[in-house]
Amino acid sequence: MANEDVFADFKHRLDRVIASCQQPEERRIGYGNIRHEYCDWCREGVNDTNIAIIYETPGGSTTQINVTFNHLTGEFVYLDEGLESQVTTTDADEVLRYVEGHMRQIPGKRLVQIESTIDSWVSQGKGRSEIFAELNKLLQTEFLGGRVNNNELKHGIQHLVKEYARAGA
Repeated sequence: MANEDVFADFKHRLDRVIASCQQPEERRIGYGNIRHEYCDWCREGVNDTNIAIIYETPGGSTTQINVTFNHLTGEFVYLDEGLESQVTTTDADEVLRYVEGHMRQIPGKRLVQIESTIDSWVSQGKGRSEIFAELNKLLQTEFLGGRVNNNELKHGIQHLVKEYARAGA
């Protein structure tokens, strides 16, 4: 298969994977308003496409996964899971597995961020009613990726109740 065909197939499959996490709105929020874009650029006669996959955690912290495709060599390049070294491959399936694996972690990362935020509010001495008000703000914020969905709100409330029960014991 020619490099352009490999990339076209990869792009089609990646578009489907990302789209599967964008509807309905509850799911889209749970995946941090995940989205992606393709940016073509040329250097020294080599045409590359950078694929940026972007999402947020509650409160608005943004994370981005980048994959570059070299149209001349047919190679994909991305950072490994530990963000320590580059992975170079011509296997589009390997890249999709990497992206999908990272995407599967997003809902859990968001729950950990909610817990961390609540723990911070508790350590700052905020009372339950103040924390419920803060959680309500996260539920209603206009910034879709920083918003929480109903499941995340429920998880946050359960974590808050557990933390207060532990502190009171």
